[in-house]
Amino acid sequence: MSETRVLLSKISALRQRLEQAQGLVNEARSAATAILSESGNLHEVVKAAGDHDLVMDTALASVAGPAGTRGPRQLSSRARRVLERGKELLDQLRGLAEQVTPEDNSQSSPFQLLYRDTVWMIDTALRTVALMPDAISGQMQLCKGLEVTLDEVASRLRTLLSGTQKQQRERRLLEHLAAILFTLDAGQPIELTGLHKLADELLVEARSCEPLRFLDAPPSDLPRFVASHSLTVARVLARVVRQDPELRGKAHDVILAGLLHDVGMLGVPAEVLQNSGPLDSEFRRLVEAHTIVGAQLIAGLLPESPWIADAIAGHHERLDGTGYPDGHRGEALRPLTKLLAVCDVYAAMCCPRPHRPARATRTALADTLLLADQGQLDKTCAEYLLTLSFYPVGSMVELAHGQIGVVVATPSSRSDLSNPARPVVALLTDAKGQPLARPRHLDLSEAEDHSIVRPLSAAERADLVARRFPQWAA
Repeated sequence: MSETRVLLSKISALRQRLEQAQGLVNEARSAATAILSESGNLHEVVKAAGDHDLVMDTALASVAGPAGTRGPRQLSSRARRVLERGKELLDQLRGLAEQVTPEDNSQSSPFQLLYRDTVWMIDTALRTVALMPDAISGQMQLCKGLEVTLDEVASRLRTLLSGTQKQQRERRLLEHLAAILFTLDAGQPIELTGLHKLADELLVEARSCEPLRFLDAPPSDLPRFVASHSLTVARVLARVVRQDPELRGKAHDVILAGLLHDVGMLGVPAEVLQNSGPLDSEFRRLVEAHTIVGAQLIAGLLPESPWIADAIAGHHERLDGTGYPDGHRGEALRPLTKLLAVCDVYAAMCCPRPHRPARATRTALADTLLLADQGQLDKTCAEYLLTLSFYPVGSMVELAHGQIGVVVATPSSRSDLSNPARPVVALLTDAKGQPLARPRHLDLSEAEDHSIVRPLSAAERADLVARRFPQWAA
């Protein structure tokens, strides 16, 4: 064979190998890119994929060099199984793309960040398949690492599925309550079965020690704004009502009062609630009228429970007579009215308003207790909030020695209320910030050399959970 034919033969073989390698790359790249192109708010991930493409192109270019062996002529059966599993996981991730993206494009949630990082993981895994060597032994070695990576992706996917299911449930509860309140405000009849079922769900949630979530929505979306606050108040009530000997046997009705107490706010123009400055006399009258309007609506809805309507009418009354609408004071206020007033104040402080940011839960609790000490709120009812501790279940906190932990339990009875700043914490890192092999539970009421210095912000929590503790996202 002439030298020319030998050279042409080598060029032909090299071209065939290049085409095989490029085909595998395109196969993996197209699968990975599909999810990226459909993930509306993850533009930075798409940019990262472009960077990966540059690296990939450089690697492929080296096929023409002396090494000349890059890109497998054929994938082993194990490598193909890895690729098929990767594609299956990728399809499942694609199905979650819209669910993990906040509707209002607000600050990234733990699920959104976890989703983004998981996409990066599987993208890298699929690209690695495309760069496997010809040697079966080499492919086997790479497959071991890829299988571990895909196991982690599968674990994260389970967390994402669980988390998005909880998000969907939260959205369902909020939309259900918003629809109920909107229908009530419109003077139309509602089906009470759904309302009672919602109250029962919140009771089960509290008894299961689920994390306490503080919901908020902008006043421009008035039904969701009112429903968010009402759902939060009802959740707080569900967790403290067992402390009240007179009301604990009526817990279901107490939660109904929380769910319905602000329905009259739907009659207040959204522009009034969006005002970030002091209200003038006209706007103040509009706001203060919501208690009477709400009470009238609930009296017609629940005629057999006039005490609920009475509590709704008085949830802005104060023990010292400075509240509204009637300036009632002291013993004129019934137990449910007093408890509802306390939980309404606490829940509102924990959420942002146009005229102020949200307060940390420990600040909100301290300020609520201060109002009680000043004679505006009932002291006994305010002390019930201590069972939530300064850091309710689900809070992620930093300890004095530098550890990061999650609050998993708070005082269960009034006899344990002397240490609201010392709940039970599951430690996730050591003092140097290194992740622990598994969480270590620490009862701060028994550990005098440990204390909480601050709660983590939503952004800090989201980043930490997504990158280092995905199992806590759900």
